[in-house]
Amino acid sequence: MKLCSVLYLLLLCCVSYASAKPIELWRTLTAPDEMQVFEQQVKRFNQLNPQTEIIVEAIPHGSYSDSVIGGALAKDLPCILAVDQPNVANYAWSGLIQPLYDLSENNLTNQLIKAATVKRINPSGIGIYQNKVYSLGAFDIALAMFTRKSLIHQLKVRLPSVEQPWSVEEFEHILQKIKQLNQYKYTLNLNLSGVGEWSSYAFLPMLKSSGADLIERKNYRKSEGILNSQAAINWGTWLQNTINSGFTQVQTGEHALFERGLVAIDYNGSWMIDRYKKALGDDLLILPTIDFGHGAYIGGGSWHYSITRQCKQPKVAARFIEFIMSDQQISYFSEHTGFIPTSQTAAQHTRLYRPQGELYRLYQMSAEHVVMRPATPGYPAISNIFAQAIRRISEGEQVQTAFDRAVDEIEQNILDNRGYR
Repeated sequence: MKLCSVLYLLLLCCVSYASAKPIELWRTLTAPDEMQVFEQQVKRFNQLNPQTEIIVEAIPHGSYSDSVIGGALAKDLPCILAVDQPNVANYAWSGLIQPLYDLSENNLTNQLIKAATVKRINPSGIGIYQNKVYSLGAFDIALAMFTRKSLIHQLKVRLPSVEQPWSVEEFEHILQKIKQLNQYKYTLNLNLSGVGEWSSYAFLPMLKSSGADLIERKNYRKSEGILNSQAAINWGTWLQNTINSGFTQVQTGEHALFERGLVAIDYNGSWMIDRYKKALGDDLLILPTIDFGHGAYIGGGSWHYSITRQCKQPKVAARFIEFIMSDQQISYFSEHTGFIPTSQTAAQHTRLYRPQGELYRLYQMSAEHVVMRPATPGYPAISNIFAQAIRRISEGEQVQTAFDRAVDEIEQNILDNRGYR
């Protein structure tokens, strides 16, 4: 009898091991601390779900897009795919990923992700295309104005808040006062030499604050009268005047301007906080962005997780995404990496982003004042075209001419792709 019991237990173990279904996940290879936290989450999920095994392949950031394209062509994509939120619409349109949740569907039994999960996540943590959720992300980053407490005290100017940010007129007055101090080599750093997504991520919020945009957001087919609207021209003119007045510069050839005390105000992302904190200590001051007339905004949307159409076990894959998107796991990830959580409940369980936390302002901006990049398959092209327009404006081209050209190129791209239908 005892021998039979032992054999039975061994058989159960073998069956359990054999039935464990591997789910492959691709993501970018990031900083060691972030990778370690994510690996711990995967390990925890696997322990709680012995019938499933999540296998992670971390791909270097520079070759990630090529790997995804190659995998798609070879029909060899994983079940779970990390995707940069601005590219979600393009991946969905291309047929690479499948919907997790249909916002217009009444039959909740067909949904891969629970309605409750979608409802508690902030907009920056949701990737939507044509009224369907294709991706979810547990963290975000934020834009801010970095300066020194001692400088603001010296200038004797109003300290802005999320509710009452500096107006563009106040900001120009402050820039003038800083320049007159003759204390800093540079007054303002807008990182105009930034590459890749920087132009759209950093300057679309300013466009939005001015009353403009990159494209209309109903059908995503028209840029005429939007990117070259009077509101957009006004903002572009402000940018050009800021450069011509010597308040900011296109390129310096120098590094670590803010840490070294060469620049007074730095417009940058929350990923710089640790570095700046080490350099400035308690003198570091993080301020909300500028109001150009229609409110202050920041960009939103970072890395999300999606399920590919090649996945043969989408419900199992969705269970992992539900796990990652639980408030407990979002707060755990935030606590150990410093990234902004995409859930209010999760934020309340973190030291930095709860209402009494040191970085609560950043959470507020991320949750309440975010402008997402356009949810269209054409976004990668739009982003590149806009970046070229910003470069030309920075180099002195007439603002109207630069934005008119950008509008023509955007609408030609849409036409070439038959409206991205």
